[in-house]
Amino acid sequence: MLGVGRSSQAAPVRGWYRRIRLRPHTAPMALTTELPSSGYAAMPWRNGAGVTREIAIDDAPGAAAPFRWRLSMADLAGDGPFSELPDIDRVLLLLAGDQVALAIDGAAPAPLGRHEAIRFPGDVPTYLTMAPGSGRDLNLMWDRTRAAGSMVVVTGARDVDAPIAFAVALGGPASVTLDGEAFALGEQDALRIDGGGALVVTAGEIALAEVT
Repeated sequence: MLGVGRSSQAAPVRGWYRRIRLRPHTAPMALTTELPSSGYAAMPWRNGAGVTREIAIDDAPGAAAPFRWRLSMADLAGDGPFSELPDIDRVLLLLAGDQVALAIDGAAPAPLGRHEAIRFPGDVPTYLTMAPGSGRDLNLMWDRTRAAGSMVVVTGARDVDAPIAFAVALGGPASVTLDGEAFALGEQDALRIDGGGALVVTAGEIALAEVT
């Protein structure tokens, strides 16, 4: 398993409420944007086998990749292949679903538990299997020629160093502070953070997705 960990410790955005934070001294201005899950844009998968709910995207196309980066959730309805996206790397974190496993580029299926993540190339054959029923995952994808990404589960304090980051509430509501300012997130709501800062999860847990 790659791309996951725990800690105790502006591309275009489609609307929603924004707060401007002025940093003390000479630090640059930072921007936080609250993204309720009810506002995520639903769209079909490229292969027609499911539905994605887009949280945020930098949709500037690359030489081959369809975007610079994208953060989204996908509904899982059963076994099936993933779309292959040229020049894309990705981290997938399982939010819900039983006996989920990914077979990546011909390798043996890798089992994935709730709130576990796996990192893999998005342009190789990938096949998902799962027990009957429904599920959902959180995906961070990026054009490897222009960006880099990571995702970690956070339950305490963590410095956000990336210029673009998202805190997504996992498994229920979460409360966080950023440089001392408090935010309440409903389950699967997100907080976009432009400019970094000192993040503290005071209740619940979050997935912290970062893009550089």
